[in-house]
Amino acid sequence: EILPLHTTFYNYHIMSVNRSWYRVSDEVSGAIIPDALCNIVSAPLPSPTPPIPTHAWNASNTMCAICPNNTEVHVYKVDGNKWELEHVLKEHTQLVACLAWAPLTDKLLSISHDRNGFVWQRPGGKGPWEPVLVVLRLNRAALCGQWSPSERKFAVGSGAKNICVCFYEPDNNWWVSKHMKKKHSSSVLDVAWHPNNFLLASCSSDNRCRVYSACIKDADDMAAAKSVLGNAESFGDILLEIDCAGGWCQSVSWSPSGSSLAVVSQDSSLHYVLGLDGSASGCARPADSLRLSSMPFQALVFLSETKLVAAGHDMVPVLFEMDSTHKFVPTKYLTGADKDRPAKQESRFNAAQVFFKSKTDKGMNTEAEDEGPLGPHLNVITCIRKISEKKFSTSGLDGKLIIWDL
Repeated sequence: EILPLHTTFYNYHIMSVNRSWYRVSDEVSGAIIPDALCNIVSAPLPSPTPPIPTHAWNASNTMCAICPNNTEVHVYKVDGNKWELEHVLKEHTQLVACLAWAPLTDKLLSISHDRNGFVWQRPGGKGPWEPVLVVLRLNRAALCGQWSPSERKFAVGSGAKNICVCFYEPDNNWWVSKHMKKKHSSSVLDVAWHPNNFLLASCSSDNRCRVYSACIKDADDMAAAKSVLGNAESFGDILLEIDCAGGWCQSVSWSPSGSSLAVVSQDSSLHYVLGLDGSASGCARPADSLRLSSMPFQALVFLSETKLVAAGHDMVPVLFEMDSTHKFVPTKYLTGADKDRPAKQESRFNAAQVFFKSKTDKGMNTEAEDEGPLGPHLNVITCIRKISEKKFSTSGLDGKLIIWDL
């Protein structure tokens, strides 16, 4: 189900990318224009719709907030296939990088490259949205954010290598931040809260995924935190570190119970840890890794304890399921067609062998015909949001927001 958020039409459409060149087709006739190669720098053809780098749903899935690749946040009312723009939130001065909607309190968090954050709320659930400032104290762009399960705090990752855990200060009517002292050595690209509210996972372009103790006495029950974490309840303690040496980490996610943690990295790998119990001692678990022959993933999310979905530069979501040996394996490419394409589980060596054998049989100057995108997305998928165990949504640089029903 493709949701048309914009209705702008163009005479030409970018069909495929081959390194630094575009192949252009006439959208009216559908014919490929022979030898019509446009340099990527001088290509005058805009995308049919602006990219949607991030989006978020409210608890009832009747409202959706998106960023149309600018400084604004657009809030839509959703009724089946009918989408109605209700509010345009304007406070940021640079690109909005992340949106997170708190399901219990109905508060919307927006994080931006302008180094600021805002918590948007509507008194009584009606009327205009009112912004509350988040004092992040950053000197680089804010890149990602997520509410904790209690919704009394949230975490923000940044290009300053910092992780900010923010809580509300009623005396000044703003959200203040507390920084992790043990920083990453590069930008923090994603954060994820454990369901117990005390553990925070982060992934960074320093090729590492970490799990921190993130208890704050102003927002948490410290007695409950001590019973769960023991002597490791100090804010900022590192309880687990996964070294993704092949590439920087792009996205991290916990399973619904918090017993599993998964992270995707730029070397087309999926790393995961099983058997976590939410305690400090239970974090001492080895990580399993799965190297894929596909292009790197940009985002992932757990749908259930045994299923997760990842997507990125291949422009199609990939479904991973846990097999009988308790290993996650790719089972399906979700193309949106009547019959989804099974995921190929072949090694890179075998794929290269088949490629060079084809070159030898067909001649070195023969190129395989570009089949185009496998699914409805025409560019990189940058955001995945879980709606239910069998439904999720994706958005990306092609300006589409697509709801997938398994």
